[in-house]
Amino acid sequence: MGEGEEEVAMDGVRVLPDRRPRYSLWVQGRPLSSQSDNATARGYIERVQSEARRQVHGPPLDSTTTDVEIIFPTRGAALDVDNAPKRIIDALKGIVYESDAQIRAVKSVGLRLDQGFRARGSPDVYKRLLAGKEFLVNVYEGERETDVYLVDASTPETEKPSVLMLSIARPTTC
Repeated sequence: MGEGEEEVAMDGVRVLPDRRPRYSLWVQGRPLSSQSDNATARGYIERVQSEARRQVHGPPLDSTTTDVEIIFPTRGAALDVDNAPKRIIDALKGIVYESDAQIRAVKSVGLRLDQGFRARGSPDVYKRLLAGKEFLVNVYEGERETDVYLVDASTPETEKPSVLMLSIARPTTC
């Protein structure tokens, strides 16, 4: 949890504050595919690094619980969401975090503006994304727990995964 945030216990249920990013980096343009040529990639990486240096003050994060979320708008032909993170993650090393080995989760979201989708959050962030001129990289740090839904296709619809939270007290080894 971030500084000043506390979890609250109500009737035996832990209520956590809304998750807020440590950094929200807005980058002009759209993410570049990891499959793009090196000449194009150099300029793109420099642009991402320049934005990160402008928006991040202080030393790189040293937390081993760092999560990265990349949200980009697209219309028509969409960038494959699996090709967006690699160059961004590499570009932020040494500026936002010390090493990409610190990252425990990466989420890449391509908002297809010509299709329907559900989004929760700030209307101002949505408006910036809707304009299609920039994309957002959120960096979360220090969360004790990873926010995931542990369901699969066989999970009965009667189960409400959004109200179930599993808390692992001790890490396990597989």
